[in-house]
Amino acid sequence: MPLASLRVFVLAWLAFLLMLSGCATKLPKTTPLHSDQQQEAEDLLSSFLQRQQPVALDADIRIGWDVLGSKGAIDAILQLQRPAFLRFSATDPLGRALFIAVSDGVTFTMVDSRIGRIYQGKTDSKFWHTHVPEALVAEDFFFFLSGSLLQGDKQLVSTAQNAEQTGYWYVWKDGRAMVHHVLLERQSREMIQHLLFDPQGDLALEVTYSAYSGVRETGYNWPRRLQITGKAITGTLTVQIEKIHSHQQLAAAAFHLTPPPHYTVEQVP
Repeated sequence: MPLASLRVFVLAWLAFLLMLSGCATKLPKTTPLHSDQQQEAEDLLSSFLQRQQPVALDADIRIGWDVLGSKGAIDAILQLQRPAFLRFSATDPLGRALFIAVSDGVTFTMVDSRIGRIYQGKTDSKFWHTHVPEALVAEDFFFFLSGSLLQGDKQLVSTAQNAEQTGYWYVWKDGRAMVHHVLLERQSREMIQHLLFDPQGDLALEVTYSAYSGVRETGYNWPRRLQITGKAITGTLTVQIEKIHSHQQLAAAAFHLTPPPHYTVEQVP
């Protein structure tokens, strides 16, 4: 498969899908909670979990990378919809789509417009997991990119204050035996950092969120800047939300592609 022809867009795809795996890191520094802080920490987490979240995102983004001595950035269009729909289009300076990836959470299609080739398969395939670590499932993307939490099976392990005393760290294990470390800031009441460890204790994902702002018509806050680091990429990736067009539910057609007749279609395992 001619992956070399996708070199630039693979970097963008890496950033969007947060492709980090097998990275060891020190655990965050924390201090134990005093008795009067315990209730505040519980209330903060409870309100964070109960607040209303958007069902979709339609936005222009810019992805930057500083990886192995290579620096660059590319514009893209990102569309997400719960529970697991996504569409990602890397564009050239004229706004033309050069690389497109869509998924309904079960199947995916990737298109390289420059060479007229399409790759299709399932999200549990080996090909998919050469791009996306097994630590991440399709339902994770919306929540990791939005700085929110997926409602579901959570076994809370511990709660502590961060070293700067500006927020609380929450540690829990989910139904897949993945261990989450989430930092919520007391003042903004937003997520500042999310670390995900796999069952073997390796850091599968580390995301830092900043520059939260909302769209007047929706009232939802969304992190406008994400910084992603990891051993697998030996550098830093950033996702900058340039403009949010809508949080309205998108048409199903946005997450499916009809291959042009002159493109070569490859079914990948």
